[in-house]
Amino acid sequence: MQVEFLGHAGFIITFGKMRVACDPWLSPRGAFHASRFQFPCNHHLWERDDRDLAAVVITHEQQDHLDAAFLSQKIAPGIPVIIPHHPSRSLRNKIRAACANPITEVNPGVDHQLGEGLRVLFTTEDTPITPCAAATFQTREAVLINMSNARLSVKQRDTLKYRLRSRNDALLVQCAEADWNPTCYRHPEDRRQALSVQSRVEQLEYAFQTLDRMPPRIGLPYAGPPAFLEDPLFRFNDDLGGKGIVPDQKRAHDWLRVRGYTRRLEIPLPGDRLNLINGEFMPDQAVRREFSFDRKDAYLKAYADRMRPAIAAYLGSLPQPAGDLFEPFRAYVLRLGETKESMVEELKMELRFVVEGSHGGDFLVRCDAGALTFERTGDQTAACTVTLDSVWLNQILRHNLPWKDFFLSLRFSVEQDPAAEDGHVLSWLQLVEPQALSDDVMETPREKPAHA
Repeated sequence: MQVEFLGHAGFIITFGKMRVACDPWLSPRGAFHASRFQFPCNHHLWERDDRDLAAVVITHEQQDHLDAAFLSQKIAPGIPVIIPHHPSRSLRNKIRAACANPITEVNPGVDHQLGEGLRVLFTTEDTPITPCAAATFQTREAVLINMSNARLSVKQRDTLKYRLRSRNDALLVQCAEADWNPTCYRHPEDRRQALSVQSRVEQLEYAFQTLDRMPPRIGLPYAGPPAFLEDPLFRFNDDLGGKGIVPDQKRAHDWLRVRGYTRRLEIPLPGDRLNLINGEFMPDQAVRREFSFDRKDAYLKAYADRMRPAIAAYLGSLPQPAGDLFEPFRAYVLRLGETKESMVEELKMELRFVVEGSHGGDFLVRCDAGALTFERTGDQTAACTVTLDSVWLNQILRHNLPWKDFFLSLRFSVEQDPAAEDGHVLSWLQLVEPQALSDDVMETPREKPAHA
């Protein structure tokens, strides 16, 4: 079994004549409305012909794992897309919106045959906001565990280790996740830095504990960070001297060494290959002529310069709001109150939305004692303020942009009253996500979860 790394969280497994892709993200348009791009750049791999793939495995619904352009343009029509089964239908629905390929949903904990001798096993982490799964690929000779974005419990990791009889040839583990909290919060500098360091260490410590608890022959920091290339977002690439929320793969590698991890580690770049039978790691020299972590800052600036026209053209193509957004936003909120009555009964929330740009405004949403209200803010105060541009609110209200996808673009800011309880933004996400756990959970007759 051989692995070709595609960059970010993606790779292709070759076993005999069979090739299976997992979480390929190759689109030159990036993800989340051109806010995130692959780091380092892997767009040259987009030009390849991947129609010979036997299957595509998707572990996660976020766009840096689920590349809709890849699914719609780069694979043959009959190729199955294999996903973990979740109570939420969100992952399946996003794949169906991208392509008409057959979808196979596999129950967690069940081995699924991808082809003669190659199996995949999902171990799911279910949350109301974003379900995710680890994917374990097995043959008689080798085992590869891809943790993806999943945060598995100690019990889940121990169970998986026992099931595999401690066989673990390679383990891909995420060490950096560009979360919007605290990145987009207007905290005082000392608090923002403290929260960033806390989040950074939590991610790295989880990676260390996973590698230490499930020791592989080869550990691989993977699945991030992305590159932020739009001018207003470029600052999020700054590691702040080791205190930023998203360490790159080299810094993650070095942290794991300092933490005490002594087993073999490799840092895969796009085009690198790993033979899981003999352990040979084959770096792609063409990528290394263009990129090194020692020249990261210059590389990112050149990358941003190269992509600037495409980003500007894409953002310029987005429709502008044609009129005042107060009434559409009010109707949206009131509809939430009607369809989510039981949730409204439980939530306590106070959010001010400052909408900048054409046809913007200043709006206040309150949820308390079972009542959900929407009005112009006027001279009222709020516990939490979210600032965004009107073009994005227009995308949400009129073009079905999910709030969580917008938040992952990092194109907003949050100001929290220090005296108020936290959690207003999370409460809003719980309220607005239509497919959190309950929507459309009945199976369709043609595409039931696979049991073997």
